[in-house]
Amino acid sequence: MGGYFFSSTAVTSAKVEVNGVHLHYQQTGDGNHVVLLLPGMLGSGQTDFGPQLKFMNKQLFTLVAWDPRGYGKSVPPDRDFPLDFFERDAKDAVDLMQALKFEKFSLLGWSDGGITALIAAAKYPDLIHKMVIWGANSSVTEEDVKIYNGIRDISKWSERARKPMEEMYGHEYLSKTCAAWVDGICQFIHQPNGYILCLKENIICIYAFQKNLTEWWKSFFYEIAKLAWG
Repeated sequence: MGGYFFSSTAVTSAKVEVNGVHLHYQQTGDGNHVVLLLPGMLGSGQTDFGPQLKFMNKQLFTLVAWDPRGYGKSVPPDRDFPLDFFERDAKDAVDLMQALKFEKFSLLGWSDGGITALIAAAKYPDLIHKMVIWGANSSVTEEDVKIYNGIRDISKWSERARKPMEEMYGHEYLSKTCAAWVDGICQFIHQPNGYILCLKENIICIYAFQKNLTEWWKSFFYEIAKLAWG
């Protein structure tokens, strides 16, 4: 019994080569429901999902928390932001899970990770079981551009927000990558209607928000909240 408990709660950490880069991930649990955790801007599996890796029911879930290329411990390479960086992240994430031999899995993503999850669900629907996203946007507005530029200078961040990121990346890498992210996300303002997501992905996003609330209480999100936070 003790051995089973250990295997269920231990968090392993490794790297695997995917699409020409070595992606870092953490894995824990041995449940039948496999969930990929997708971090937000500049985030990593550990910084963004430490509590979930520790407290979620590991007999029901198998959790994989990844560091997108250029983030967390998936450095090198340095992070860059071509116009298709969300599509690239979606492909990396799905290909990582395939490399780990998970045929079907759910997505739990916030911020940039939520955008990546939407794209993954649209492009690879046969691989995605369920999806929970929050803090994700489908487009960039002029007001968004002002907000994004307001966080360009990391010296203006609160110590609480800046310190763990500096501990992970160092001041120089964090500073240049944050500035590059601002430029990367702001480039979508030049797309038609500022869209980040294509029509299919926007339809998924709209459908998710319009689902009946009663159904949501029975959904994957409710199960996660119940099991992780009581």
